[in-house]
Order: sequence, then structure tokens, then C-alpha cells
Amino acid sequence: MEPLLTIATDEWDASRIPYENQAAASSTGYGYPDLSNPAAVQIGRGYNQQLYLCPVAPEHPHPELMQ
Repeated sequence: MEPLLTIATDEWDASRIPYENQAAASSTGYGYPDLSNPAAVQIGRGYNQQLYLCPVAPEHPHPELMQ
């Protein structure tokens, strides 16, 4: 199986805040959006979803993994 697609819930985590978001990320509380997830898409309970494909036979189903 080869990786086809990874869909992450968050663009970044607290240990790697982009420089341009550091000041805004320190402002938390009611009314502040989650800057690490601007599209507001959540996979499962905050996981990443990975889809795989079979390079030998494309008709095989695409397995998925939630991490």
C-alpha cells in the first residue's frame, strides 16, 4: 500500500505555532476562533485520516487509517 491522501484536523499544534499566529494564539477564550483549524473541519475526535492505494491493482479498495 502507498499513501494517497492525509487529512489533518489541525494545521499545526501548540508546539509548532507559526510566527504570524503566535500573538493571536495567546488570546483564548469565548469568541476566539481556533487558529489551528480555520476551516473548522474535524476528523473523528480530532484525528488525522489517511487513505492508501494499491499500486499493483487500482480496483482494490482504498484502506483508511485514523490516527
